[in-house]
Amino acid sequence: MSSNEVVGVQPSGQVSTTDFNRFDLFLESLGLPKENILATPAERQIIQDNFPRYMMTLPQELKRDSRYLSKFAAASSIGLFDAALNYVWNEVVLNLRKKTVIYGLELFFDAAVGGKYRDLFESEADLAGLKDKVLLDSCHKLELISETIYKKLTHILIMRNDIGASHPNDANINAFELMGWLQTCVQEVINDTPSPAALQIKAFVENLRNQSVVIDMPTLQHMQGAIKQLHTRNCDNVLQTIFGMYIGASSNNVLKKNISLIAPAVWISSNESMRYKLGVQLDGYRTNLHNEKFADGNEFFEFCEGNKYKSLEARVIIIDELVDDLLSAHSGWDNFYNEVPPARKLLSYIVTESDIPSERKEKLIRAVLLCRIGNGVSYNSGVSPAGRIVYDAILAKLGDDNVVQLLIALYRPEVFVLLSSRYCMLNAVQILQIVRKNVVSDKLKQILDYLIANGSGLDKAMRTTEFKGLAATHIAFS
Repeated sequence: MSSNEVVGVQPSGQVSTTDFNRFDLFLESLGLPKENILATPAERQIIQDNFPRYMMTLPQELKRDSRYLSKFAAASSIGLFDAALNYVWNEVVLNLRKKTVIYGLELFFDAAVGGKYRDLFESEADLAGLKDKVLLDSCHKLELISETIYKKLTHILIMRNDIGASHPNDANINAFELMGWLQTCVQEVINDTPSPAALQIKAFVENLRNQSVVIDMPTLQHMQGAIKQLHTRNCDNVLQTIFGMYIGASSNNVLKKNISLIAPAVWISSNESMRYKLGVQLDGYRTNLHNEKFADGNEFFEFCEGNKYKSLEARVIIIDELVDDLLSAHSGWDNFYNEVPPARKLLSYIVTESDIPSERKEKLIRAVLLCRIGNGVSYNSGVSPAGRIVYDAILAKLGDDNVVQLLIALYRPEVFVLLSSRYCMLNAVQILQIVRKNVVSDKLKQILDYLIANGSGLDKAMRTTEFKGLAATHIAFS
């Protein structure tokens, strides 16, 4: 029997219908199903006509060791189109894995895995542990393949899963679809290289890791300029990678210093979702008692000015501790100086009003109010000069609901008693003027305007029946 007869192809190049029917009879004699097993002779003939023409367009060096193309030819000639598709897809997966090695496995696994499973993926062999969809999504995210190719490959993967030999099914692949998928996989994936942006990121990270000296200013400025030109998706990948590098740098102080110089620029250019993701990761270190990683991660967030992106649970705990530190400093010796560090740290967690956790807003507002009203002495009106700037910045962020919370806090005994001091009363009026600027409610503006107008006797004005009647819509007086 000739090779043509084996695969059902006549010497003329035409697919043999006789062999097709003979195979059906063979399956039937064994009691096996014969429907939707082989493609029809007409469909196989389309492959026979077009596959050789397509092979002529490919360079010899690409075809020389491409066993998958030989398997594709054999399977499609017999009529096993689903198997032919599987051979091509397997080669796509192997090629994408090679691209990840070129790009850098550490960078790739940071993007593809991350989280608690990250330390399980280290070598090229671990790529086999990723599902094809995860591999495909991650290659797209890292720009190892383009948006268009990603969409095409996603479609092919869906088809391979739905109607390929890898899963039981009753669907068919037609010849033109199969040839189109083959062309996409060969020309746009297997015979393609990673994008310039992907290679640029790889070079950037490798250069950063291999630096033996601290980056000088001209180099830093050049790197910052290059980062600004990257796609946000690429900045996300770089940010996640250098965060991992920083917490894993141990005693490599040069690497840590260089990351601290370049990280703020990457942070600004990245997406908020990635910053929050790192915040969750950092909280995981705290929860799992990875103390060194948690400390290093905190440093990273500090020099990136990213404290607001820590998880809510972590921010509630930290803000609560900082408020306690602030109140302790305010009531202790040298409070003008000792209030400043915890106050500044508090501000780093409050970029906008929404960053104030509802669980701690009453405590925080009361603490800021106490410090900004001051202790009643004449020197600097009883308020820390450096702290005043921070307190005013926090107060300026308050909206209507929190301004009401501030008015309620004015009635607390430890605050209200201070209003009998001339300096404290003047400071309280300044506070009301600051928060008045952001108020939206006309009624709340009216309440604040009343107190500001009667600021010379603020404590008395707050006790009047007239004011209580005016403010009753916002404050529940006992």
